[in-house]
Amino acid sequence: MIPLDRYPKEITLRDDARVVLRPMIPEDAEGLWSFLRQLPEIDKSHFHEDVDRREVVDRWAKSLDYEAVLPILAIHGDRVVGSVTLYRNKTGWKQRIGIARILIAPDHRHLGLGTAMIREIRHLGEKLALNYLLAEVIEEQQAAVRALERMGFEKAAVYRNFVNDRKGHLHNLVVLLHPMSGLGK
Repeated sequence: MIPLDRYPKEITLRDDARVVLRPMIPEDAEGLWSFLRQLPEIDKSHFHEDVDRREVVDRWAKSLDYEAVLPILAIHGDRVVGSVTLYRNKTGWKQRIGIARILIAPDHRHLGLGTAMIREIRHLGEKLALNYLLAEVIEEQQAAVRALERMGFEKAAVYRNFVNDRKGHLHNLVVLLHPMSGLGK
């Protein structure tokens, strides 16, 4: 069971804006839809589904299962400005590996929100006794790669011409791992 008693959690960004972190709830569908619509095309390429389709977001909101997919939203005022999602397998050989996906609204980047959200997902990974957190980033997103490395993620692999964006252009995929503190104990 994922411990969610720390939410809602308020953080202060570099510009003194106050943002609330909390798990997504079904009523967040509209806010999440608005958030996703403002993301650059390259950020939308990470998704397994077409996030430009409203019914996709509505389905996500209606079928939340925190044990498998835990989306933590960053809310500034009444607007979603960030999302960090922890994906986990409930069984099988990868059940101790969490996959992290972090998205920040363009106007909230470089304010410390991404770092705070990485910290949050690491905390959740520790509480869940995960062995590793894994993040995948395209190589062009160097600011994201640097932020993850500053937070303890290590570059594990770079796959050349491995993923394509929504227009079909190929990109190098950087895989980063964060070994959790309980690993090997």
